Amino acid sequence: MIRPDDSLLNPHQLANVQCHADKLLREASATGRFPTPIDDLMAAAKLTVIDDEVLNESLLRQFVTKAKAGITTIKSALGKVLGLFEANDRFVIIDRNAPKPRIPFIKLHEAGHGTMPHQSKLYRIMNDCEKTLESDIADLFEREANVFASEVLFQGERFSEEAHSQNFGIKVPMMLAKKYGGSNYATFRRYVMTNPHVCCVVVLEQPVYAQDGDFTADVRRVVMSKSFERIYDGKVLCSTVTNGHPLGPSIPLNGKRMSPNKEIVLMDRNRDKRICIAEAFNTTYQILVLIRDTGPGTRPGIMIPAVSF
Repeated sequence: MIRPDDSLLNPHQLANVQCHADKLLREASATGRFPTPIDDLMAAAKLTVIDDEVLNESLLRQFVTKAKAGITTIKSALGKVLGLFEANDRFVIIDRNAPKPRIPFIKLHEAGHGTMPHQSKLYRIMNDCEKTLESDIADLFEREANVFASEVLFQGERFSEEAHSQNFGIKVPMMLAKKYGGSNYATFRRYVMTNPHVCCVVVLEQPVYAQDGDFTADVRRVVMSKSFERIYDGKVLCSTVTNGHPLGPSIPLNGKRMSPNKEIVLMDRNRDKRICIAEAFNTTYQILVLIRDTGPGTRPGIMIPAVSF
């Protein structure tokens, strides 16, 4: 099932989040330090981090009873709570079983709730009157916290300046994930969303193999650069990937971590064929397929129908 965009903000909301992210980076003297110093950032945000708890149902019920509405949580794709922010005592709890590569992002996500004044103040008010946020406000706050975490983790414009000064390719975000301390998933998303090239990343769940050796891999999310979205209808990039799917040959299978460049042909919004290059990396959590448009093409290839991917 394709997941909705969890970082969509309007220009005013984005500018506000970026302002507070930049402020925290300056207060922690974090810009230009690698990997991004998460502990210093949490200290600058005046947040206490507890990372040795298991955020199970029993523990969460205790916090909900104590803090009422003054908490917010971040969940995994399976709905498991990975992080929690309590507004009044200003502590952040990270589930000790959270995937290690995700922990920096989870901490900064919760720091976003505690750092952005319009959020932290409202959480404290809601706690005092024992009310809960309306669902649309809660959803906005989660998207803002996601963007805040990305802005801080990748140090604003610094990441994009470094990433896009190099030749386009899958090894660039892989290298920068190690440098900045982010997960491959978060880094690939940032790489594509800030990219001047016509590109996207298709995030796949791990393949499921049939007895005959065929596989299926569900699409979790498609992240597109602005230029890619102008040329292609993102809604078509959503069908399950199989052996016979155009991306099938690009998927590293049976223990392989990476696949070489594969040329495919996509159909744009005008139903014209365009040549693209696909390459993939298996993070062991997801498979990330990086696609770059190279322009209109007439060479033979595999055409993706307009109605499905």
